[in-house]
Amino acid sequence: MMDRPLEQILKKVQEEGSTAERNMLIEHYRPFILRTVSHVCKRQIGWNHDESSVGLIAFNEAIDRYNETLGKSFDNFAFMLIRNRLVDEFRKQGTILRSESVIYDHVQDEFAQTALEIASAMEAYEREQTAFELAQELMLYDETLQEYGVSLEELEDYSPKHRDSRQQFIQMAKLFSGHADWVEILHTTKRLPMKEMLDFFKVSRKTLERNRKYLIALVLIYSSEEFERIRSTVSFADVGE
Repeated sequence: MMDRPLEQILKKVQEEGSTAERNMLIEHYRPFILRTVSHVCKRQIGWNHDESSVGLIAFNEAIDRYNETLGKSFDNFAFMLIRNRLVDEFRKQGTILRSESVIYDHVQDEFAQTALEIASAMEAYEREQTAFELAQELMLYDETLQEYGVSLEELEDYSPKHRDSRQQFIQMAKLFSGHADWVEILHTTKRLPMKEMLDFFKVSRKTLERNRKYLIALVLIYSSEEFERIRSTVSFADVGE
């Protein structure tokens, strides 16, 4: 677990060449590197595979080259570099990934792609990257939920059965997220500020307590920028929009 914001650590590595900070980043991102390499290779990859070495080299390159002005998160930038370096390696070895939609020209020793193939490949890549980013976000969301005694797998069980009730709690979560002091209480104590909520929402304590976990799960989505993709993708968060 990193003890400081990612931006601070990257700056220290890039400006001061801190080996200790670089090693900490690599250790923290080891699962990310393997997941990315496995995702690109379409099979499970371990640290004993050559592809993981390519991924590690590319990740080190991402550490050195990342700049927030690029308009991408560090994770997205690292993902793209790892993917590009692996594709370069496949080309050197004469290996073609079917998913890349490319044609190998043995005479000129280069990849020849039609405009349609390039567009198709880019669309496929965008879909894959969106799915990958959502999966990463869901993993973080699940980890966050567990801090509050909730798990992603159980969330459906906590969801009210009636649509009207779900809409009511989604509206409550949105209003809750607009109260910075309530959000701070939740983040600090891992509990809902029941007294304040009872006075504001005019609902029974029994109703709040029965749906406590569902409401916490919704508040975490609506009060955190980290879960923006979940807000617009996951169906239970869309009810009532």
